[in-house]
Amino acid sequence: MPKAPSTSASKSKKSGTDKENKTKREPSAYNKFVSAQMPIYKAANPDVNPKTALKEVSGMWRDSEENPNRGKPVKSKKKKVVDALPASSSSPPSSSQPSSAVPSSDI
Repeated sequence: MPKAPSTSASKSKKSGTDKENKTKREPSAYNKFVSAQMPIYKAANPDVNPKTALKEVSGMWRDSEENPNRGKPVKSKKKKVVDALPASSSSPPSSSQPSSAVPSSDI
């Protein structure tokens, strides 16, 4: 059976005026470089797929004079360290101490 349309007024729609008034920020130096170099690269290599073309142009960016980070060492991505759970909660109860909740069978 199809679901009946909701008539609830609890969800409010966002007005479209927020997006209309938002100013676009200026493209970064990288975006400008790629926009300028991609047509040049594609004209020289028409048979290359877009993914490979972008990879090559971004490699050109690494050594470009327009790159403000040229000559600086590449930053390595750090992995997040997950805190280990406390040992008492992850390990089973030790058998050296009798549990008061479990009756003994040594009667």
